[in-house]
Amino acid sequence: MIAPDEGRRDVAALKAALRKSAKAALAAVTPERRAVASADAAARASAHPAWPGAELVLAFLSMPSEIDTAPVVEAALAAGKRVAVPRIDGGDIAFVELAPDWRAWPRDRWDIPAPPAEAPSIPPAEIAGLATLALVPGLAFDRTGGRLGRGKGYYDRFLASVAAARSAAAARSSGPSSPFVAIGYGYESQIVDSVPTDERDLPLDGLSLGQA
Repeated sequence: MIAPDEGRRDVAALKAALRKSAKAALAAVTPERRAVASADAAARASAHPAWPGAELVLAFLSMPSEIDTAPVVEAALAAGKRVAVPRIDGGDIAFVELAPDWRAWPRDRWDIPAPPAEAPSIPPAEIAGLATLALVPGLAFDRTGGRLGRGKGYYDRFLASVAAARSAAAARSSGPSSPFVAIGYGYESQIVDSVPTDERDLPLDGLSLGQA
């Protein structure tokens, strides 16, 4: 019988190897392929069943090595949806509503437009009350909801906090809860057969991946 700590070490080693190869693959994407795939991913997201009813889209502003999220952000804003993006607050992420001048935000050390530190974030309890489509970044994805992040656990903790807020809201109300759908957002080439996971990794509800 494998001890839990030993099993986690095995998963951690598999994740580390997959992160290395996934980062190398992302670095090899040309600007031309990035542009085509980014437009395709945005089209796929806007065709997702959760898109029409989504009041809030939780997006992310991409690093140069990631798929460009500007097309899907602009599509959501054009559709009249609220759009929020993550800001690192301490050891976790909080989502800040996108401002009209977001492209002018100062860039952080990852070359991403950074939400102002003084901008208020949207509490998980408020998110739980809105029909929400979350676009989740990753280094690799599989077809069963597995996702490999960058190793900090930001999104797993955030998704767990929203799940807890939704459970609390459901306990207080007899009516239907607002849907919350989390989908992986990136390149089709980021699909792998299986992402190594443990009990701390929360599965996604689907994928919106662009092809180049």
